[in-house]
Amino acid sequence: MFNILKKTLAGVTVAALLFCSSVVPGTIQNASSVQAAKVLSARVSSKKLAVRAKRTATSKALVRLTYNQRVKVLSTGSTWVKVKVGKTIGYAKGKCLTTNLGGTAADRGGVSKGQQVAKYALKFLGNPYRYGGTSLTHGTDCSGFVMSVYRHFGKRLPRTSSSQRHAGRRVAGLSAAKPGDIICYNGHVAIYLGNKKIVHASNPKSGIKITRNANYRHIVSIRRVF
Repeated sequence: MFNILKKTLAGVTVAALLFCSSVVPGTIQNASSVQAAKVLSARVSSKKLAVRAKRTATSKALVRLTYNQRVKVLSTGSTWVKVKVGKTIGYAKGKCLTTNLGGTAADRGGVSKGQQVAKYALKFLGNPYRYGGTSLTHGTDCSGFVMSVYRHFGKRLPRTSSSQRHAGRRVAGLSAAKPGDIICYNGHVAIYLGNKKIVHASNPKSGIKITRNANYRHIVSIRRVF
């Protein structure tokens, strides 16, 4: 009886080991895939850039990069970000690296703040228009929409469309506009999405919607907050 029990327990132990060995590698592989997906490609946007051993300007320079040189970005959203150049891993100033997502490595996820604004604004498509309103979910007018979207990112904008024409800094024209810019019309404002598209609280009939031609009416001014 003891021998039978011993064999049974041995079989259970072997089966458990086989089960663990089949699960763990898969788990590790999935984790590696997630990490790999976070690696961004970036180019140096300054004349010179040092990759340092630590997150300080006084630490040892491991590699010195030149303008437009390509690197891999392993972390984002801070002053100093982790990068990989060849086999060397160190830290560089995030604001000096432009990612393939359009922002700098200092931006969260390598995406510019303007792009984050545009993406956030799209969450409210189809919600109602309400004159004088500022609620992104229960009703807002055009300037209330722009104001409330930017408030989510810690920016206080004026309440009216006419005063929002003076927010931030001037952009030369639509060809120079970037996602997140404020497109100002006579008595109306919208948020630029890129490719000449805007998102705006249009009117009581349409609510918050996308318009595919930002030139659908005369543009008075374009403003950039970030």
